[in-house]
Amino acid sequence: MADPGPPLTLTRDTLRIVAQAQGLALSDADLDAVLPLVQATRVLLDDLAGAPLDDVEPTSLYQMR
Repeated sequence: MADPGPPLTLTRDTLRIVAQAQGLALSDADLDAVLPLVQATRVLLDDLAGAPLDDVEPTSLYQMR
């Protein structure tokens, strides 16, 4: 799989588009309040995605019947 490159910068406008796609109509004040939280979450998820898990056993196993 090709490397998608660095993530796009998340701005108030891109967050508004994502929110509207989910049926949310957020005000500029709401977007300004939540934007730093979403940006921080993206950083944490990027860090987690890079965790070396090749030798880690799953803690639980679900069986679909």
